[in-house]
Amino acid sequence: MPDASDPLLAQLATTLEKDEGQRKELIGKIKGIVLFVIDGEKWTLDLREGKGSLTKGAPADGDKPDITLTISGDNFVKMVMGKLGPQQAFLMRKLKISGSMGLAMKLQPILDAAAPKAKL
Repeated sequence: MPDASDPLLAQLATTLEKDEGQRKELIGKIKGIVLFVIDGEKWTLDLREGKGSLTKGAPADGDKPDITLTISGDNFVKMVMGKLGPQQAFLMRKLKISGSMGLAMKLQPILDAAAPKAKL
């Protein structure tokens, strides 16, 4: 059964692929590799200079993530939809963060890029 987070991750991948302005903005803010672990599945968001991609699985070529975010699919959906703030999720232990806390503070633009474009 597909996870509720799958369409949001697909949206993020599409945004990175098709919206060059937003891709450059995210790369400028993050400048690193974000590893999402959602319900045990790994997704690598590569926002280094000249990159800008989301792929399923761990980082390639032995690259190490600058930050790893571990969360359930339901809570990821709530964060993207604005029903659960990243700081709130972290404090409630619904989001585990390892790596750069500085990058964790810049998480919101990534969540915004994953949000559905047409709000109801």
